[in-house]
Amino acid sequence: MIDLPSDVEAARLLERLGVSSRDRDETLAARPDPQEHPELWRSLERCYRDLTSHLGAALPADGYRALPAFPAEAGPVALHLYVWLYLAVLPRTLRYHAERGIDPRTSWETLSTLGPVMAEHRSVHGLGGVGGFDQWCPPLKFRGTEYKLGRLEYDRGHGERPDGMTGYVLHLHIPSGTPLSPDSCDESFDLARTFFERHFPEEPVSHFACHSWLLDPQLAEYLSERSNIVRFLRRFTLKPRTSGDADRADGDLLEYLFSKPSRQEPVTESRLAVLPQETSLQRAYVAHLRSGRNWRARTGWMPYRTAR
Repeated sequence: MIDLPSDVEAARLLERLGVSSRDRDETLAARPDPQEHPELWRSLERCYRDLTSHLGAALPADGYRALPAFPAEAGPVALHLYVWLYLAVLPRTLRYHAERGIDPRTSWETLSTLGPVMAEHRSVHGLGGVGGFDQWCPPLKFRGTEYKLGRLEYDRGHGERPDGMTGYVLHLHIPSGTPLSPDSCDESFDLARTFFERHFPEEPVSHFACHSWLLDPQLAEYLSERSNIVRFLRRFTLKPRTSGDADRADGDLLEYLFSKPSRQEPVTESRLAVLPQETSLQRAYVAHLRSGRNWRARTGWMPYRTAR
């Protein structure tokens, strides 16, 4: 049984989760109701059961499936449905954190990334909510799998190691925001080692792992070796590409760099022609695609104990 918070409590929690006043008001106006929105309510119940049944679980080696996006025309209740899902799960998330001895400051720093996700949704889609995005990171945060520690975020989980075996790894996620400076990354890696060894000692980690367009070595063709991005990707040993890899990331960069919807691939010349060219990364994006090539998301590893 899902117990949604009252409007007063929801508004308080949304503020704690970093949600702007405009997004708070639109969320309250889009409250789902089992009688008025029976199909959406059934979807909410399914998602709630899935999230709570995996509470505290590390990611399996074969990953997990994101909660699917809604089309924009589905309306505001659908686009805010996952926000209400997270509000419903939140009390159980906080109890789980407390049982693990995780301090409230880290809990709220992790969970309050919901506000920036909603802001990004409005920037990309021109609409409130989060439902225009596939839900990858937020469900992991609310089930106790992902944590924000300084500049970077980390998923607990099983994964492939460089030797081809499977073991515990920390999967990195790089949120947008402040620069990806070497010092901020070093600080975050140190925080991660301390945090996970203290709160999850039964999960011996061997490597940091990352799958991202930020590890595309083609970036070094356009950016300085002293750039934050190139210095970040040089930390990792890349997994060799195979002919069957589905790693094209043109849409991911389009969304990240230009706040444009990423589902409309391929990126045509007419779309490239109207993109701003204000930063070296924006210029690299356009020049690379115009040369007939594509951007790639690559997988890389970094030893857990020799990150610097």
